Amino acid sequence: MRVLVTALVPSHLVPMVPLTWALRAAGHQVLVAGDAELVTFAAAAGLDTRLVGGGETRQRLTRPGAVAMPDRAGMDQRADSEWDAVGERWRTRLGGYIDELVALGRSWEADLVVTDPVEFGGLVVAGALGVPGIIHRWGPDDFTSPLLRRAKLQLHELCVEFGADGFPDPALIIDPSPASLLPEGDNTPGLLSRYVPYCGTAELPDWAVQRPERPRALLCLGMWHGRVLAETGELPLGFRHVLDACVEQGLDVLFPIDAQYHPALAGIPSSVKVVDRFPIGPVMRHTALAVHHGGSGTSMTSFASAVPQLVLPGDKPFLQTTGRLVQESGSGISLATEAEQHDPRLVREALEGLLQDQRHRKAAHDVRAEIECLPGPTELVHTLEGLI
Repeated sequence: MRVLVTALVPSHLVPMVPLTWALRAAGHQVLVAGDAELVTFAAAAGLDTRLVGGGETRQRLTRPGAVAMPDRAGMDQRADSEWDAVGERWRTRLGGYIDELVALGRSWEADLVVTDPVEFGGLVVAGALGVPGIIHRWGPDDFTSPLLRRAKLQLHELCVEFGADGFPDPALIIDPSPASLLPEGDNTPGLLSRYVPYCGTAELPDWAVQRPERPRALLCLGMWHGRVLAETGELPLGFRHVLDACVEQGLDVLFPIDAQYHPALAGIPSSVKVVDRFPIGPVMRHTALAVHHGGSGTSMTSFASAVPQLVLPGDKPFLQTTGRLVQESGSGISLATEAEQHDPRLVREALEGLLQDQRHRKAAHDVRAEIECLPGPTELVHTLEGLI
């Protein structure tokens, strides 16, 4: 079968990559369609690509912080007029490329479309072609199903224009999460699948292969906090406190971050190893603690590697949700508020507790064991074949 894959941004494609490999290995054709940033990322993963949906409008509406996102409770409190405004943004973004994406789906004769929960264009294409549309969540979340229900109303007419009856329900939702990490709420339950870490590829230097002499703390800023660094020229205060505490305790600190940000890090301790963006999966086996912003990819990679986590989430609701789930699992600590993150004593105590209290590492191992018992990408391929 021919599978068309699309995503809003590269980070949303990340958890789908192992499934695309499994589809290819089973003899199916996979084509990733998206803007320049997405297809560049997909090509680096060894996938066939097609450039669709470039342009300033899409970039403007998908960059971090472009749209204010309410928490799950706030979504229910939005007035219909607010949702109409949200729908207008969705239609504006899709209007820049949906004709081309639907045309590609038809000319390529896709049998199946796999998309992330908030791209929406993937389901529009599936509806236009009359083929199954698959939603692949990027990790635990509590808002994609409510958003899809709103999209069903806001994007109805757009889908009708392409010959569909309306915005289609997904034929299947894939949850790359164990049951213990699924947040409570009214999200439509998905098919649980094993999270297989993929964070890009790289030639591994010596420091990524060899075990460090001291316990290693892996620091991941994420694109949300990276934006703060880019705008202010300074690390978010909580991460600065983490670095100071790590240095005090003599830890080996690895800080992978885009090279463009390195000049803003000139004042951090010289013992911190700052490297260009690097896939974190290969270094997890020698990592004692992951410190991050609440991104699903970093969190799930840490869970899959049984690494305790200190989460300093940004103010986005989905980052806060990840931090809460990490803490509830027992395998980590989330300092959710700005006041907590700006308190050096709390940061230091959280760091010390995660390194010294073996209960956190045991809980992390328990979650990893749960992940490893779930069906992986190969089993998912058989499920998708059954939809055709």
